[in-house]
Amino acid sequence: MATWDTYIEKDFKDMVEDEEIVAVIRDLTPGKRKYRSTYARIKVSKNPKKYPETLWVRLGRGQLIDTPCSVQVLGFVSVIPEGL
Repeated sequence: MATWDTYIEKDFKDMVEDEEIVAVIRDLTPGKRKYRSTYARIKVSKNPKKYPETLWVRLGRGQLIDTPCSVQVLGFVSVIPEGL
């Protein structure tokens, strides 16, 4: 079970739930690859037990929201065009 964090630009109460979105998430799981950021297709819920992994949400200036959310990572997205 992984732990992630992400930044959002809008108010936490307006965060979209239970819909597939593409976001930048950062891996907080202990180990050698800690803090690795990646684009991913995810579903987020404010209910911390709905999805199998934990997501900590930060606001635009880095303020951490007190309660964790849950996240389901549906897949990782490559944003680098082919051929580079």
